[in-house]
This record gives sequence, C-alpha cells and structure tokens, in this order.
Amino acid sequence: MSKELVVHVTHHEEADCAVLTVVGDIDRTSGPLLRDAIRGLVADHRPRIVLDVEGVTFCDSNGLRTFLSGVTLTCDAGGWMRLAGVRGHLERLLRMTDLHGFFAIDSDVVGSLRHISGDRTSGQE
Repeated sequence: MSKELVVHVTHHEEADCAVLTVVGDIDRTSGPLLRDAIRGLVADHRPRIVLDVEGVTFCDSNGLRTFLSGVTLTCDAGGWMRLAGVRGHLERLLRMTDLHGFFAIDSDVVGSLRHISGDRTSGQE
C-alpha cells in the first residue's frame, strides 16, 4: 500500500529560501501535489528551494520528472533547487538513472542551509 504524500513548506529568512519537506510516496497520483507546491513558490517569487526528501518512501519516474521540472522552473526564475536527505530507494534510483550528479544534493537540510549561507557570505567578501 502506498504512503500518502505530505508536503510542508517552511521559509528560511536567513538563507532566503524555502524548504519543502516531502514525506511519503512520489508517484503518478501524488507527483502533481509536489509539482504544484514548487510552482506555487516560484509564482510567489521564491525560486530558491531546498527539497527535503529524507522522508520519501518511494519514488518512480513521475517523481523524477517532478524533480527535473522543479530544477527547470526554479532556474528559469533565477533560483535553484537542492535535494537534501537523499537515501535508500531514492538514492539508488538517482544513481541508476545517472541523475545523481545532475542534482545539487546535500546530506540533510542543515547541510543545504549551511551551503547556501556559505555561498551568500562568500559572495559578500
């Protein structure tokens, strides 16, 4: 039985980005929920997104398309999308499809925020 997808959005003022925490299965039926959340942030002029996927229990090709379209949407809007907490099934899927190197991936959200903060301070030197 599939686990219902839950998406929670948190805005991090210090890093000037949104964190989308995703829990459950990303598949044909649930992918649009995540895609709409990403589109909503971009439409709200918040194209800097950390996608926390640590709680993802399953992902199929529809989920991969959602990630790819998220990168395109955020980049086209002058932002970016990072994946945090890629493990287990999702990590294997990204490696099998040669997409692991395509995405900016951090071990967890704290690592993503640290990376982002490092980018911002290094640009100010």
